Amino acid sequence: MNARERVLRALRGDAVDRVPFAVWRHFYPDESEGAEKLAATTVAFTRRHQLDLVKYNPRAHYHAEPWGTAYRYRGTSHPVLARYGLGKTDRWTKIELVSLDTPAFRELLDGLRLVRAALPAIPVLATIFTPLGVLERIGGKERVLEDIEARPDEVLGALDAVAETFAALATACAQIVDGIFLATTSWARRDTLSAGQYRRFGTPFDLRVLAGARAAPLNVLHVCGPGAYVVDLGRYPVHAVSWNPRLAGNPNLAAFQASVPERGAIGGFSDDAFLSDGAIARREGLEGLLQTGARRWLAAGGCTIPVESRPDAIDAAHAAVRR
Repeated sequence: MNARERVLRALRGDAVDRVPFAVWRHFYPDESEGAEKLAATTVAFTRRHQLDLVKYNPRAHYHAEPWGTAYRYRGTSHPVLARYGLGKTDRWTKIELVSLDTPAFRELLDGLRLVRAALPAIPVLATIFTPLGVLERIGGKERVLEDIEARPDEVLGALDAVAETFAALATACAQIVDGIFLATTSWARRDTLSAGQYRRFGTPFDLRVLAGARAAPLNVLHVCGPGAYVVDLGRYPVHAVSWNPRLAGNPNLAAFQASVPERGAIGGFSDDAFLSDGAIARREGLEGLLQTGARRWLAAGGCTIPVESRPDAIDAAHAAVRR
């Protein structure tokens, strides 16, 4: 079976020839040099490691650029903030609906088309961030947290505009590739917002973005960080959930599958697995096979893997789940 068949069948719980495997990472500075450069690098990385899924990683801050946020690139190092789109004296009422014609969105869609054309048999997902994550990049996390308490109606209004914008983007992405990869960044965590706060400021807007891609065959939710609301949000209308089961306060693969048996599980490898000589990757791959029985699982990193990840360690992780 080809990669698309393998991934879709595996995440449904059907029998497959082997456990599908994927990792994704940032490519500095390629991602700042236009769609053609990033797409070519992504395709080469996918082919080099025989990945079964592409989670297309544009600039990590692309989603806030339409509202004026800017970052500076420093060669192969992580980019640094140049300015937030929301100034210190600005109010959240400044945040309005943005057209899909904005350059950052056009570049994302162009990159997706290039990867889709180059890898027709491999499922491709577009990276989209939850509206709370977008607001963080527009104005900073501390500002968002302060105004959730001080100006909740203004924050809700900004979330509304962002959710409408990204629901439209999700629809456009799903017309090109297999679905979206909706990431919560640091917001769906117990140390950031209470469950009640997330139900008010997170969930309604997350669901609106997902609704934009409702017709897609493969939508994935990524719940970031430790102590995350993995099981709670795992009941969103998605086909699979990605998270790091090795972080404190998160369910392991077996616990997640027992709690949310209708969703596929994506993850299982720690960052350390990709930074070592392969021994950790082999051990963690075996643990994943034992916990899942090689069913309803796509073996992957717990998030974007480090840019320093070793190619031989990636190959060792892949080999570990092919047995």
